[in-house]
Amino acid sequence: MPNPVRPSLYTLPFGRDLCEATVAEIFSRVGNDPMALSNVILLLPNNRAVKSMTDAFVRQLKPGLLLPRMAALGDLGLDESLGPLLDPLDSAPVILPAIEPMRRLLLLTRLVLKQRAAAGANVTTTEALRFAKKLADVIDELEIEQIDFAKFDDIQPEAQDLAGHWQSSYADLLQLIPAYQQELAAMGCIGPSARRNLLLARLAKSFAGHPPADWIIAAGLSTAAPAVAKLLRNVAMLPQSMVILPSIDLDMSDAQWDELGPHAPVDGAPYGAKSHDSHPQYHLKLLLNKMGFGRAEVALLGKKAGAASNVIPQIFCLPDATSDWLALAPAQKKLPNCRLLVADDGAQEAIAVAILIRNALEQPEKRVALITPNRELGNRVSAQLARWNIVVDDSAGAPLLQKPEAMLMMALAELIAQNFAPVPLLSALKHPLVCPHSDLDEGRIEWLDHVRDLDLLLRGPSEAMGLSAIAAKIAQESEKGADERRILSRTAKAKLQAWWPGVRNILAGLEATMAANGKADLAHIMDALQASATALSQGAIWKGSNGRALASFFEELGRNNLTAIGLPKAEAIPSILSELLAGQVVRPAYGGHPRVAIYGLLEARLQQADMLICGGLNEGIWPQLAQPDPWLAPRIRRDLHLPGPERNIGLSAHDLSVALGAGEVILTRAKRDRGGPTVASRFLLRIQALLGDALKQETAAVKLAKALDRPEGSASSYRRPAPVPSSEQRKVSVSITQFDTLKANPYSFYASRIMGLSQLDGVDAEPSHAWRGSVIHRILELWHKEDGGDPAGLIRRAEGLLSNNPLHPALRALWQPRIAKSLRWIAEETQRQQDEEGRAVLVSEEKGTMELASVKIAGRADRIDRLADGSLAIVDYKSGTTPSAAQVSAGFALQLGLLGLMAENGAIKGVTGSPSRFEYWSLAKDKGEFGVIKTPTSDKEKKNTILSSEFLAFAKSEALATLNAWINGGAAFTAMLEPKYAYGEHNQLMRLQEWDGRQAPDRDDISKAGPL
Repeated sequence: MPNPVRPSLYTLPFGRDLCEATVAEIFSRVGNDPMALSNVILLLPNNRAVKSMTDAFVRQLKPGLLLPRMAALGDLGLDESLGPLLDPLDSAPVILPAIEPMRRLLLLTRLVLKQRAAAGANVTTTEALRFAKKLADVIDELEIEQIDFAKFDDIQPEAQDLAGHWQSSYADLLQLIPAYQQELAAMGCIGPSARRNLLLARLAKSFAGHPPADWIIAAGLSTAAPAVAKLLRNVAMLPQSMVILPSIDLDMSDAQWDELGPHAPVDGAPYGAKSHDSHPQYHLKLLLNKMGFGRAEVALLGKKAGAASNVIPQIFCLPDATSDWLALAPAQKKLPNCRLLVADDGAQEAIAVAILIRNALEQPEKRVALITPNRELGNRVSAQLARWNIVVDDSAGAPLLQKPEAMLMMALAELIAQNFAPVPLLSALKHPLVCPHSDLDEGRIEWLDHVRDLDLLLRGPSEAMGLSAIAAKIAQESEKGADERRILSRTAKAKLQAWWPGVRNILAGLEATMAANGKADLAHIMDALQASATALSQGAIWKGSNGRALASFFEELGRNNLTAIGLPKAEAIPSILSELLAGQVVRPAYGGHPRVAIYGLLEARLQQADMLICGGLNEGIWPQLAQPDPWLAPRIRRDLHLPGPERNIGLSAHDLSVALGAGEVILTRAKRDRGGPTVASRFLLRIQALLGDALKQETAAVKLAKALDRPEGSASSYRRPAPVPSSEQRKVSVSITQFDTLKANPYSFYASRIMGLSQLDGVDAEPSHAWRGSVIHRILELWHKEDGGDPAGLIRRAEGLLSNNPLHPALRALWQPRIAKSLRWIAEETQRQQDEEGRAVLVSEEKGTMELASVKIAGRADRIDRLADGSLAIVDYKSGTTPSAAQVSAGFALQLGLLGLMAENGAIKGVTGSPSRFEYWSLAKDKGEFGVIKTPTSDKEKKNTILSSEFLAFAKSEALATLNAWINGGAAFTAMLEPKYAYGEHNQLMRLQEWDGRQAPDRDDISKAGPL
């Protein structure tokens, strides 16, 4: 039956700004009455639409006029904003309050954990939170579409040949939703979408039964939710009201319009299976169907925006209609207002977009907007515009997790998870919001000085965990003797020792909240996180828009019973906090540039600008990948008439089709992103397929982007460094282990001994063979000095090795067994030699010095034994591979020979005699056996092998030649003089890659290298 009265239903042509058009229409109807605007009620989709409409009024408003009353239909406080229009009618029941989002999330999480536990499934709290979020989405969809839960009984998943996991998920849903509804009833609450439905239904009933005297305008609403559709129908039928829908294609043929769907089931196919959900007009047709109107009842508001209005529908036509492209005239395949910008990567795309915006602002009154669903691109463009002091409002907001305040909280959560390991500890203490507690009376600079000293102290593998281990490390450094290698100066040690207790007191609350069994009381953890963050930052974490958003999050969290979701393990705290914070968005305070905006797709649906930049046109971004639903299979979703992922594709396509009608449009994409090569959006491919070469390319902005940060001139080549220090600078002592470096890589010796530069270990570095060797040497020294070299004593030390409780798990699991085996093998081999060969240990880990060519030579003997014939055996322990005989004969492994020379000359305390054997005791596996003894010399003539009897003289000759060339002489300290035998720590300092032809990078990459 046709409607007796034509509805007041309008749409806009492609390219028209909905907000501007709505405001212009209102002004055309109210005339010059300064009070008339106050009699207008605007119904908008959400609060961001209210802001956009307000801005449009400000741009057109005459002084002295009142703004109309604007209400967001998505706002749960709609009854407050509309006041009398939603007063109870005919003794209507009071609408219950909606459950708070955080309370609902925790409630669903508890239900999921309980249900999974009853089913015997193991699920973590983090996983339960993720499932709960998806469950909340499903419940919202069911409520929005007003699908009665009783309809679930009509669906038989097993009869639809669904996979087992879908049947299991559906069965879980049948238990969880009733349990959730029972909990809500007990709380006296209802779901947010259910409350919105009741508010909209009451408003629709009010309009139908008691039409208001005010002029009602519903603008920008495109959702096909039943409650919205019924309300819009009633508004459209009011005498002084109107409904303005986003761009509906009124020129599409009736056959194609009918083909869009939705179609009834055919041949057993589910509802809507043949529908074109991904078409940009589908959701609008669905809305018209639910409103009970036809497309013929929709009138056009305003004129078409030039040729683009005819080309845009062709771009997004139905698949079968693309064959008609061949018959189109050339004029029908042009978008003169549109250009395409293709960048090499995301960073270049952001710079190019910023340049386009900067250039547009040179034209007075020109407005420009970037529309993108890619938040990373939006953030990058904002950062690039800051170089020209252009502050831009990103109306879509930014994730709270990316803000410094939340990142400090996450850093403290990582402290708990990793038991105050060095990396998360330093990350938290170096955070820019952290300043010392007022009781410590320190400034930010002094604070960072202390943190840097602590950083130096925590380099290398960590042998223990917890705050006590840090304190012990500081105490150990303070107790070092004069002959021990010290990391910090005496003054720095004293300051660090005085500073650390205050820091420990701040963090002690976090440590105290952990239960003995390694599980955490989540409520106490959250309180401790807030207390520690407040103390560390002196309250700065709660300031500003970011701080207020974080404070609101914790306030809402604190109103709920966190213990209801169990006691998670400590290592799960960061993931739980991250999951709770996910979805929290910080919107900037208004006050950015008045002619520049960055919109998400939701914000862009109501407004345009003189120049629109549609950024990030890559597949997976525009349209965005649909998030999988773990609860309902796609087939079941269709049976329930729930929107599928194709519906979101259609919405994205509609957003782009509206944007293409703007006066000036630039489409941008990057060939690569941080994940690798990208694929152009399916929408962009359609545009290129239709327009072909007629699509103009934007190349100037890309060229400027490449040139903007390019350094002047070309990168100069760098020659192999060969410094020549003065004779005074060369007067340094030489360790017996440094002769190899001095000969093979003189520059590395120069950097370490003359310049005093050494490479730092990483903070909390992985245990290395060098660390393993140091531990073994330390234990062997104690074995010799305290146990008298008794093999049984070394076995006892091996069995009790590193048995302290706070031992790092990696050391306990991986390295403790290896080190223990190494020591046991040394003890067993020592005992065997003592029993079978009459060999005895003279000294272990004993230092010695001597002069050679007037240069002080220092060394430490790992071990020296007395053989049965009275001669000496020089032993060097190696945790890895040993030098080859060829390397020794080439003069690049002189350590054993020089130790023998020191022993022969009495330079090592407790040792007299002449060496006859030189041995490497390797602690690595050899031919499947653990531990092997190798000797670099021979008692017989062999090729590339030195006789044992000649080794001392050979070592002395090589050492004298080396000293006379570089220490007493004037030889240049050339980098990598003998690459075959060279090793060192200064490759970056010598800029090895820039001059070494074997690994020199491409010249274009040189400027990308980080600072030295």
